[in-house]
Amino acid sequence: EGPVGAHNPQYVCAPDWDLFQEFYRASAEKLKIITLSPEWPEAVAFTKKCVAHGVLVAIGHTAANSTQITAVVDAGAKMSTHLGNGSHQILPRHPNYIWDQLADDRLAASIIGDGFHLPEAVIKVIQKVKGDKTILVSDSVSLTGWPPGNYTTPVGGQVILTQQGKLHLAGKPDVLAGSAQTLLQAIVNLYDQKQYPLADAWNIASINPARLLDQSVQNGLQEGAPADLVLFRQYQDKLQVLATYKKGDQVFTADKI
Repeated sequence: EGPVGAHNPQYVCAPDWDLFQEFYRASAEKLKIITLSPEWPEAVAFTKKCVAHGVLVAIGHTAANSTQITAVVDAGAKMSTHLGNGSHQILPRHPNYIWDQLADDRLAASIIGDGFHLPEAVIKVIQKVKGDKTILVSDSVSLTGWPPGNYTTPVGGQVILTQQGKLHLAGKPDVLAGSAQTLLQAIVNLYDQKQYPLADAWNIASINPARLLDQSVQNGLQEGAPADLVLFRQYQDKLQVLATYKKGDQVFTADKI
C-alpha cells in the first residue's frame, strides 16, 4: 500500500548525487531518465544537477504536496512516471498529487496500458489533459512472456501471474507487481479499448517519448528522417512485428511471417 508499491522498502532512499553518479558511470553515461519523489528535502537540488547532465527527471512513487511538486517542476522535472499508479489506494478528493501533476502543463505523463493498472476512463482523462505529452509505457518486469503461475521476483517477492495476464502480490490481488505484458500488447490494448486509432496508439509509444527526449522526430517517411522503423501487420486481434530497423539497419526480423 502506498507510493512504494510492490518494491522493497529497504531500497528506498533520498536522492543521493554520489550514488547517482555511480549508476551514471556504470551506464557509460547512457542513463537518461530517473524517477524521484519530490517530498525529499534533497529533491530540488538533485533535480537541477540531473537536468544539467541531460538526464530527464520524472515524478513518481510519491506522496508529495502541491508545493513540493511545483518546486521540482520549476527545477526542471518534465514527466510523471506511470501517473495514477505507485500511489495510495485512497486519496483526498482534492488536493492530491495526481490532480497537481495533471494540472501542470509542463509535465508529460506516462501511463501503463496493460489493462490492469488503469481503468479506461482514467486513461481517457489523462490523454485529454496531456494530449501529445501522453507517453505509453509497459512497466514490464522479468516475467513478461512467461506462463501463468506463482513466482518469486525482486519486485514484490511472492507474486502470481494470472491466466488473464495480471501480475500481483500473492494474497493481495489488488496490489500489482509491475506488468507482464510487452509494449506492443499495450498498444493493442489501447486500440482494442477504442481509446486511440491504431496510428495514434503507436505514436504515444514512439513519437511522443522521442519528442520528450529531444530526439529527432519525423512523423512519416521523409528525406533526412532517421530510419528507425518498425514494420508490422494487423493479424486478427494482434499486431505482428515483421521487422525492425535502427538507423536503416535491420536489427530484427520475424522467424515466421
